[in-house]
Amino acid sequence: MKIYIVSCYLLFLNLSLLAQDTIPITIRNDNRIYLNATVNGSQELDVIFDTGASAMVANTTQTDHKLNLKFNGSTENTGANGVSTQRVSSGNTIQIGTFKRENEELIGIAYPEEHYSFDGVIGYPFFEDFIMEIDYQSKIIVLHRSKNTIPNRKTYEKVSLDFMNNLFYMDMTIFKKETPVLFPVMIDTGFNGDLIVYHKMVSEKGLANQFEKIRNSRSEGTDGTVMKSDLVIIPKVMLAKTILQDMEASLNLTPVSTDFTAILGGNIMKQFHWIFDFKRRVLYIKVN
Repeated sequence: MKIYIVSCYLLFLNLSLLAQDTIPITIRNDNRIYLNATVNGSQELDVIFDTGASAMVANTTQTDHKLNLKFNGSTENTGANGVSTQRVSSGNTIQIGTFKRENEELIGIAYPEEHYSFDGVIGYPFFEDFIMEIDYQSKIIVLHRSKNTIPNRKTYEKVSLDFMNNLFYMDMTIFKKETPVLFPVMIDTGFNGDLIVYHKMVSEKGLANQFEKIRNSRSEGTDGTVMKSDLVIIPKVMLAKTILQDMEASLNLTPVSTDFTAILGGNIMKQFHWIFDFKRRVLYIKVN
């Protein structure tokens, strides 16, 4: 009888280690991933899940009347348009579904109300202890404790991830006429477009005036930094082993104080199924 009880316990323990959990998400017209979260037992907040963020953020424009955050420090925040100094609140409890993290820092950023209505941003570290699957078609995030619970894992392409400045990058190849140009691209569910290539990479790889130009564009960061770019069509792009045609890309013409090389956004990401193994720095990817 004792052997039977121990065997059942070991079986239960093994199954619990292989268990997985599912979090519902919403994909809106801006191609971003939205989910519900609470902070310090608050009402449910509408937050973006952002693989291009290494921190948690409260949009103070929206949450000053919802959260009683105590800001007791500051930090330099690196965004798409450069570096800015922002307030920090420490010692917070953040919960998404059954998942709770305590003693978390929240960066307070006042996003312009006319452009952004979300309450905050959840960066990838919230789920970094899991193997995280993003299923755009089923509108779920699945958290695996073992790669053995990933269905049909062999149907995915396995890609190495580079970890640079606390963010995850993969290699991408664009073709300048017939010449392949390889560079690392940050995988960013928080960016709603196709591709941004930053000034340093545009200059280094000689990408200016090489592609069909749609128009000039400009973007403004939360700190007021203005970034001018050419919006172009790149006829041929290779992501992992998949060829994509006629991708829109913003080629940055303004030097900004960021180490970003390029950013891949939600309009392209939603065409793929993604599984991130953060600890092993491995990505599994396949076309939807």
